[in-house]
Order: sequence, then C-alpha cells, then structure tokens
Amino acid sequence: MTALLMVFALLNPAGNNLMGDEAVVHRGAQFTLAEQITLDDIAKAPEQYAGKTVKVAAKITNVCRKKGCWMSVAGSTPGARARVAFKDYAFFAPFDATGKLAIIEGTVKVKAMSEAERKHLADDAGKPVSEIPTAELRLVASALEVRKIGH
Repeated sequence: MTALLMVFALLNPAGNNLMGDEAVVHRGAQFTLAEQITLDDIAKAPEQYAGKTVKVAAKITNVCRKKGCWMSVAGSTPGARARVAFKDYAFFAPFDATGKLAIIEGTVKVKAMSEAERKHLADDAGKPVSEIPTAELRLVASALEVRKIGH
C-alpha cells in the first residue's frame, strides 16, 4: 500500500502541494532583502514601487485551485490587494495557504485600471468605486514563505 501511495505522489506532484501541519513553508529562492514592507505601503504609492524588487508581508486571500500557480493577497486597508504569480512558473503556493501570512520577495508590476474597469469591479463587489484601486498591483515572486498565523 505504501508503495502505491508513493507512486501516486510521484505521478501527481500537485498532491504534495499542501502545508499540512507545517507551521512555515518556503518555496522558490532564498530571500535576499532584509527590509520588509507591507502591501499597504505599496498600495499608497504603487507607481513608486513599479519595477522594483520588494519583500512584502500580506494575508493570503485566495490560491489557484488547479496548481497553486497564483494567489491573491491583501493588506489591512481596503485598496491594498495584489495578485501574485511565480517567477518562471518555477514554484507554486500551497493549496491550503488561504488565510495564512505570506512573505513574498518579488518584482512589483502595476496595471492601470480605467474608470470603467473600476466601476465594473465595484459593481461586482457591491462596493463604492472609491474602494477600488486605480491600479492593480501584481507581484512576480522569486521567493515565498507561508506561515500559519501566530508563527
């Protein structure tokens, strides 16, 4: 039976893409930056950070259910949101990472949002347009650490 499970795990590497009982999981390269900022800091002045490599702390709000090839993160203010992709598709987020803390090192990208796009998103979310950011933040992560809250 154990051999069968090992064969299944080798044939289905996504099945191993869980944190399980681990308090901390690291994916990708090692961190190179010592200074860490919040997603709220970036959201206040996204153009200032565009194209720069940063180390960010944020709460994971969603993970791709197929492979873990992207995730969404949020800061503590309504407009502090970002979509995270993984550099060169080299690693993925654990499927069970939603609700946990992410430490991400990567490059900031900013996609300007038209007023029509903002209005559409506001309508979909049932929120005022003022709560929808003027730019969508994206992070292309080279390193990711996922921590259970409190660790």
